[in-house]
Amino acid sequence: MLRASFTRHLIVFKKAGGKLYKRKKVILIAAAVIIVAGISGGVASAFYGLPWKKKAVAADLKVYLEEKYHQEFVQKEAFYNFKDGSYGAVFYPAGDSGLEFYAEEGFAEYPYVDTYPEVLWARQLKETVEPIAEKAEPEIASIETSYVTYESLDIVKGPEIPKFDEAGAALGVRFKLEKAFSESDKDWEKRAALIHEIQELSPSIDVAFNYIDKSKEKETYVTCPPKEEAAIESAEQARKSCSANDYKLEKE
Repeated sequence: MLRASFTRHLIVFKKAGGKLYKRKKVILIAAAVIIVAGISGGVASAFYGLPWKKKAVAADLKVYLEEKYHQEFVQKEAFYNFKDGSYGAVFYPAGDSGLEFYAEEGFAEYPYVDTYPEVLWARQLKETVEPIAEKAEPEIASIETSYVTYESLDIVKGPEIPKFDEAGAALGVRFKLEKAFSESDKDWEKRAALIHEIQELSPSIDVAFNYIDKSKEKETYVTCPPKEEAAIESAEQARKSCSANDYKLEKE
C-alpha cells in the first residue's frame, strides 16, 4: 500500500514538473522573441530613424524655414540621415514644386541647415546660361548645374537671398553633347568663348563638357576651372587650363 501511494505521488510530481517545464519553455521563447524584436527595432531605427521623431523634426523645420525666409513651404517627405544621425525633410516653396531642397538638423552653432539658397542659385545659373549656350554651341543636348552644399550658411541669414552672381556662390555648369570630342582649334575656340562668357557672370563657376561618342562607346569629360583660378579668354588658355579624360561609355 505504501508503495502504491509513493507511485501515485511520483506520477503527480512528474506531471507537475512537466507543466512547470512547459511553462518555463514558453517564458524563454517569449523572452527570446522580445529580445529579437528589440534588436531588430534598434537596428531598424539606426538605419531608418524613429517615425515619430521624423514627423516632429519635419514640423520644426517647416516653422524654421517659414520664419527664416518669410514664405510658405510645402513638405514633400521626411527622412533620417543615418550617416550623420540627423533627421530632415524635403520641401519646396508653395506654388513652385520644381524647386525642391532639403533641410535637416544642423551642427555646431547651426540648429538647422537647409539648401534652399543653393538650389535657387543653381536654377538661376541654368536660366542665365541656357540662352548663352544655345547661341555659342547649338549642339548642346542638355545643361546641368550644381552647387556646394551649405555654402549659404554664412551668406544668407534670411529672408532676402542675393542672386548667384551677387553672392559669389561656388557653382558648376555641365554641358552634355552627343558627339565625339574634338581637339581642333575651331572647337577649342568655341569652348573658350562659352567658358569666358560664363566666367564673366561670376568668378566662382566651374565649367565642364561631357562628350558622348556612342559609335566608339567612349565618353570624354572636359573640366575647366572658375575664373578665380584661371581666367580663360582664348583657345590657347582653354587648352592649358582645362583637362580632358576619357571613359568607357556605360550602357543604359
